[in-house]
Amino acid sequence: MYAEVSHSCLFTRENAYAGWVVAEAVSFYFLLCSHALGGIIVLVNVRGLLIGPEQPVRVMGVINLSPESFYKGAIAHTPEEFLRQYEKAVSQGADIIDIGGASTAPGNVYDISEMSVEEEIRRVSAALRTLPDSKTPISIDTTSSRVAEIALDYGASIVNDVSGLQADPRMARLVANSEAVVILMANCHPPCGSVQKSLDSIKASLMTARDNGIDPGRIIIDPGIGFGKPPVVDYSILRNLDKFVLLGFPLLVGVSRKAFIGQILGQDSPDDRLVGSIAATSIAVMNGAHMIRAHDVREARIAARIGESIRA
Repeated sequence: MYAEVSHSCLFTRENAYAGWVVAEAVSFYFLLCSHALGGIIVLVNVRGLLIGPEQPVRVMGVINLSPESFYKGAIAHTPEEFLRQYEKAVSQGADIIDIGGASTAPGNVYDISEMSVEEEIRRVSAALRTLPDSKTPISIDTTSSRVAEIALDYGASIVNDVSGLQADPRMARLVANSEAVVILMANCHPPCGSVQKSLDSIKASLMTARDNGIDPGRIIIDPGIGFGKPPVVDYSILRNLDKFVLLGFPLLVGVSRKAFIGQILGQDSPDDRLVGSIAATSIAVMNGAHMIRAHDVREARIAARIGESIRA
């Protein structure tokens, strides 16, 4: 068992499920809850770490093993460097560490070439061998079931699939059989051009999860900020995060150093986007995010606390 997972249902009139969820998701997810009072919000438990409503906003620290990743400040080139970055992120308060062996940033924005699965496996395996007794949950950022399976064997608890289970037909069954938590990100082709298209993408991923028997208590959703969308769409998503919260699952938001910040502020280099990332993080939390994915853990925690205080 890769993750100790449970779920509970919290009822609030304010967070009512969207109509499609009441009509379809509740029926097929067979949660033992009545939705007469309003919304159902799943509470995810990853190795004792609770993610969701009435919990502190969690911070997922990012460590990239891929030299081609868009932000060079979070790249670990060797297993030893990975271990140092891991220890730094944990010391700064990271609740989860998200590692990736291949960049998932849009190639059309950052001119990133596609990485072979074999190289991705080599990078991930080399890094995870340095963490035999990690107390902080590990998330594997991949769209490949082969990579995910190896990471889970090494002790990862979360599969962060930016394709929302759409890229690899084996991924959904792997998650269902492993009992790992899965993060389903909105991802359209071409890039999602509106809030509604992002919502529709997540709904499609939830259907895939249902069809493959993934327990709803093991699902986190991500609206997919960035990934080639026009900045106006990213900002619209941040304004409308409540629509994603209404789907009834814990909400992860990743804004860290992304292009939509740089395009508004005239900052071509991700190195210059820390202040904008902090501002966007606070707003994301204020608007309902339960977890933040960030390269800068200490700053993200501060921003999250401010956002929590505003929305309290």
